[in-house]
Amino acid sequence: MRHLLVLKYIEQIAKSGSLRSAAEQLNITPSALNRRIQGIEQELGVEIFERHPSGLRPNIAGEILLKY
Repeated sequence: MRHLLVLKYIEQIAKSGSLRSAAEQLNITPSALNRRIQGIEQELGVEIFERHPSGLRPNIAGEILLKY
């Protein structure tokens, strides 16, 4: 069940393109959301977002995960 929540978080970040905006929509702090994403990336052994000054975008691994 925990992974379904993380997938919801990933989907919201991909939709909004912003960690802060996604955190607002999910009613979670941006730092907590970032820790969750980093945790799943560490668990998977691959980064799933490209981090840019303008926001986050799913990379190839992130796109595959979103299709899952």
